[in-house]
Amino acid sequence: WMARFEVKGKRTDKVKDLSKGNQQKIQLICALIFQPRLLILDEPFSGLDPVNAGLLEDGIRALQESGAAIIFSSHDMSNVEALSDHLVMLKNGRTVLAGTVEEIRDSYGRTRISLERPSLDEAALRALPGVASVVRHGEHYLLPLTDPAAGRDIFQAVSQGGYIAEFSQQAPDLDEIFRMKVGEADA
Repeated sequence: WMARFEVKGKRTDKVKDLSKGNQQKIQLICALIFQPRLLILDEPFSGLDPVNAGLLEDGIRALQESGAAIIFSSHDMSNVEALSDHLVMLKNGRTVLAGTVEEIRDSYGRTRISLERPSLDEAALRALPGVASVVRHGEHYLLPLTDPAAGRDIFQAVSQGGYIAEFSQQAPDLDEIFRMKVGEADA
């Protein structure tokens, strides 16, 4: 198990003397080693770098594939999206979302467009009907939409010069949905 999770240290080291990431690996090994049928994890990926998070995710997936039920809490929606068959989002102890990741995302509609190297500049993108805003990261643009039906016209406008490296109209990811739901005023 120590080799599988690439724990740095010796078997005789005290857990308190290990790095935070290695401490978390040891804690997860203690939970996984007996192949439990039910596993409850609280923020298992907190503070881990991507390599160690990937190792832990692989361990959780292996247990999941063996048929174990796994309940975990997390504020990192990428882990939730990657590992969850079903999720429940709570706010102030109340359920605000429940379902599969696909059901939840699909319920929000395809309200964002991801573009790479569009033929239009940022100002022209912002002026397109149905575009709520433009978020630029280098040559990549994210366009939140006020109306998902505008996607076809936006595609025509941004691809008028021919080739476009990327155009994807999709539902918001869980991170965006989390921000929307947590930011809502209590009903």
